[in-house]
Amino acid sequence: MSPRNEETNKQIRDERRDQILRAALQVFARKGLTATKISDIAAAAQLSHGLIYHYFKSKDEIFTVLATQALDTSANIIIQASNLPATPWERLKTMTEAIVPAAYQGIGPYYFLIVVQAFTSEAVPPQVKELAARQSTLYTEHLVPLIREGQQRGEIAAGDPLQLAVSFTSMIQGIAIEKTLGGEALPLPTAEIILRLFKPA
Repeated sequence: MSPRNEETNKQIRDERRDQILRAALQVFARKGLTATKISDIAAAAQLSHGLIYHYFKSKDEIFTVLATQALDTSANIIIQASNLPATPWERLKTMTEAIVPAAYQGIGPYYFLIVVQAFTSEAVPPQVKELAARQSTLYTEHLVPLIREGQQRGEIAAGDPLQLAVSFTSMIQGIAIEKTLGGEALPLPTAEIILRLFKPA
């Protein structure tokens, strides 16, 4: 039997790393960074304690990877949608239709809970705090100007643009929390329902 080639070895390493991250995502989302132990992640991934350390130095490193993925993904959606060559309403609609399903489909809700921890927990690693601080400006740099422009054009309802932006993200985070609390049986809001907040009277 011929030895595995480097490409096969890399695929196996990548798959094992993803297995650990997916398990850790759910553990962190449910228990929080402080309460989570490497042994919890190992049990969820059905791997040995030592094998986790073969791929990651610490639980903080695992959390940092997950938080970076979550924050970068949400930031990219907001930035790309707000820069589309379209009307403010069309840009907001595109943004909402991309974000809302992610808040309750598959493992999406767990990523939202990681984002909440990144912004609220004092226990998160410094790198995560710095990234969260940089991305907290997304409101004022992208979403608020988009809402303001839409109001000026009569496409978006009147009201304080920052209040509307905060309401928007709060509703989406709420959907994710409901889902992780067992919201499978709940009629979770659609993008259309959330967009009603922004429709002029």
